[in-house]
Amino acid sequence: MEKVKLKRTPKKRSADFGLRILALIIAVIVWLILSITEYPTINKTITKVPVTFSLDGTAAEERGLQALGYQDITVDVEIKGMNYEIGSYSANDLVASVNLDSVTKEGTYPLDIDVRSAHSADRVTIVSVSPDTVEVSFVHISSGVFTVTPSAPNISAEQGKTLRDITVSPSEISIEGSDSELKKISRVDAVIDATGVLSEETTYTTDKIVFFDADGNQLDSSKYKILDAKSFDVAFDVYKKKTVDLTVEFTDLPPGFRASSLPYVLSESQINVITPVLDDLDVQTVSLATISANDITEDYSVELDVNSRLAAGEINQSGIDTVTLTFDFSDYAAKMFTVPASAIQIQNVPEGKKVTVETKQLSSIMMFGPVSIINDLSLSDIAAVIDLSDNTAASGSMSHEVMIYSPGNDSVWCLREQSVQIEISDKQEETSSVPEEE
Repeated sequence: MEKVKLKRTPKKRSADFGLRILALIIAVIVWLILSITEYPTINKTITKVPVTFSLDGTAAEERGLQALGYQDITVDVEIKGMNYEIGSYSANDLVASVNLDSVTKEGTYPLDIDVRSAHSADRVTIVSVSPDTVEVSFVHISSGVFTVTPSAPNISAEQGKTLRDITVSPSEISIEGSDSELKKISRVDAVIDATGVLSEETTYTTDKIVFFDADGNQLDSSKYKILDAKSFDVAFDVYKKKTVDLTVEFTDLPPGFRASSLPYVLSESQINVITPVLDDLDVQTVSLATISANDITEDYSVELDVNSRLAAGEINQSGIDTVTLTFDFSDYAAKMFTVPASAIQIQNVPEGKKVTVETKQLSSIMMFGPVSIINDLSLSDIAAVIDLSDNTAASGSMSHEVMIYSPGNDSVWCLREQSVQIEISDKQEETSSVPEEE
């Protein structure tokens, strides 16, 4: 049997499409009717609704209060309403905000979270909000300028060196916070957490700032805001440690005298210093003073300054600023002599000049030295010398120093300065005239 293919006419296809549209409309109408009649209201929970926080236009803003430490949060909200209105609601269809009506002064408040529909025409009931409150602190905010100090517990200098002059740049920062919290700050540290052993000047950079109260307790840094600097350069100066041996020098010593035989005593013979010269000697000797032998007496004592004798840049680490110089003369003795003018020698007489000693003798000459030598010392062991090398051919009567010493005894000297009166004249004036022949 032959099959016959039937062709649908365009009019038939158009009628079928129209029926489909009509069916859809009827379905929607049925859903609306059922929503209104059978299920007129529903409950729905919407999660993670963002909560807005604003001081604009509030009493808190008028009183100059600011929220401290508030962080954005979200809430879960259960709503109730007509199915056809809230059935498609999401977090974007709700507005959650913190109610600031109760905030009028400083303090910490448990504040309600208010939620409403973003669509004013919708009839929506807020059934529950979780959490329904948030705790917020309000304070008067001010600012202050604080000095920054370095903190580097794990930085040290290599053996034989030390850290000196650790500086921070910038050295001051402006900090914002509540009046009460700012008053707690006693110290602000720029902290270097790195570990290092330094041999030369080094700089580290850090952004870690720690706040401390007067008792050394660390404060909550979240309560403060740094207004200017964000990072800090901490520079370490490295100095070398060295030992300084202290000594004194002597002048006006008699010929052949051994200065090391003087039994002087320094209350401190050695100090420790640091120097910026990293290749300097480990040990050096520094003379604190130059003492004239003419000034030495049996009870001699003098205070000598230490720091003024150190090289530029060196720093005394011993805490000793002065040293006392004395002499230990327990094994020394004095012996008195009288030296006649005839025993005085005159050296370096200017050419064409004659010198006459007008002083008859030097009495009460006190020679001083070790007992073992002084006991056997005699006048023949003593020399008295006038040195005219400083004379510029002047003539007339004058007082001149006499050097008294004991040749061959390198540890004996005269305790006091001695002088005599001398006459210097031209030799030709002293020449006798020849009688004329008759």
